[in-house]
Amino acid sequence: MHFALADVARQLPDERAKDINAARGLLDQIEQRLRNLAHELRPPILDDLGLVPALEFLADSVEKRWGLPVTVEASLRGDLAATVEATLYRIAQEALTNAARHSKGTRAEVIVTQAAHAVVCSIRDDGIGVDAAAVAPGKGGRGLGLVETHERVAALGGVFRLGTNNGRGTDLTVEIPLES
Repeated sequence: MHFALADVARQLPDERAKDINAARGLLDQIEQRLRNLAHELRPPILDDLGLVPALEFLADSVEKRWGLPVTVEASLRGDLAATVEATLYRIAQEALTNAARHSKGTRAEVIVTQAAHAVVCSIRDDGIGVDAAAVAPGKGGRGLGLVETHERVAALGGVFRLGTNNGRGTDLTVEIPLES
């Protein structure tokens, strides 16, 4: 819809294009509300397939939709709690969406590993990177998705890190403790 409306707006006189752009603004608001609602739900794909196949399906979807190839590597020793799985899936979804939209990268990866007392998930891309200081709390530049990601991890007693991927691109890593 955004692309179609933008095309129509370019073909109209400036006065008429304002109406189209106002409609695009409403569409943005609706999209944000729907995204927020969707973030509250447990994705059915987790129940149907499990975490790793769900992440692989997500990676395939990102490549098909945005042309960003994504690899998934996972080393899990057993089942994770439903809340941990949902949190990891939503974080990967948000990070991959950000990478596809903003990174200008050529590839991304999702790596999930389970240690004795924690699960670690890193989403990395080889794009232009992110200025971690600019998106830090209180700076005003932090996207809603990053705030929600940080809150999701904090609610589970985890750690959220955002930095560079070996000097190029972005590395978003979360570590969530597991119950013994």
